[in-house]
Amino acid sequence: MAKILIGEKEFFSISFKDEAELEKVVVENYNKIFGSDTVYFDLKKGIRNKKGDLLTIPDGYLLRLSDEPTMSIIENELSIHDPVDHIGKHFLKYSSALTEPSKYPVKKFLMEYLKENQSIAKNLEQLMEKTRYKNVSDLLDAVILDQDFGYIIVIDGKTDELERIVGPYAPEIIVIKKYQYNDETLFQIEGSSDEEEIQIARTTKEGKTQMRKLPEIDTLVCPAREEGFNAVFLNEHRWFAVRINPKRIQKIKYLAMYEKSPVAAIRYIGKVREIKPYKNTGKYEIVLDGEPSKIKPIKLTKDELNLVPQAPRYTMKSLIDKANTLADIFKV
Repeated sequence: MAKILIGEKEFFSISFKDEAELEKVVVENYNKIFGSDTVYFDLKKGIRNKKGDLLTIPDGYLLRLSDEPTMSIIENELSIHDPVDHIGKHFLKYSSALTEPSKYPVKKFLMEYLKENQSIAKNLEQLMEKTRYKNVSDLLDAVILDQDFGYIIVIDGKTDELERIVGPYAPEIIVIKKYQYNDETLFQIEGSSDEEEIQIARTTKEGKTQMRKLPEIDTLVCPAREEGFNAVFLNEHRWFAVRINPKRIQKIKYLAMYEKSPVAAIRYIGKVREIKPYKNTGKYEIVLDGEPSKIKPIKLTKDELNLVPQAPRYTMKSLIDKANTLADIFKV
């Protein structure tokens, strides 16, 4: 049984009582789960393609305002639900219902929600100050009418079957696990293996540490074990079964590899020629434009164990070019 040790306390993994309990955790902590630049619409309003069609009702809607703003449909699920008959059918209905005519009512009821929830509306207005949009109506036009919705699944456990079933819809999958010690409860949050952005620490003249987000990304760093690294990356000049946010694909120009122990360093980087879907998995294959280049090793130091890439991570090639340790590209 999984557990978390904090001092003398042993927090053991337990199940959520029901989906409502999981959803409550999501609603109350959405900015910690999805990011500080988000607005969660806790609104069970449905989408209908046309009159007479079956109404499809998401658990909520999430507006992200980083980079180009996006709107996503939220599905809060328990892993005990059947991936095909329950979860898969939801996404099939969403993809069918989300047509241009059905999107206009979505904008209308989200605008009404903001009118009824002034604290959320004020938070959105503050977040909008960093965007190019002058008002909420224009912003919602852009994320609802002018682009496709994204999908986010929040679930208490992830399986290969689930990823295979929902793969064609490329959802972000966030796993929340519950741990208990007497009356104390902890929640462990595991985001998609695709990390949206990293942060770099910097020190001001006053000696205070501040955090800043990368202005742009162009490089993906993937972890690899020796056998796969030699056989696939070095010999075949590719890497596969990589989870990538589809909206980031056009930005990825380079693939760097973190070689796990005993090497524990980034020693090679290659220029990306093509990124294409990998079979029917919802993941991608990255094909290089020729042989990867060997670079000065970017090493892991003893005090940076928390920076070891456990999954693909975004960064910038300009950081890799001048880095000596993982802290130079992943320091948070």
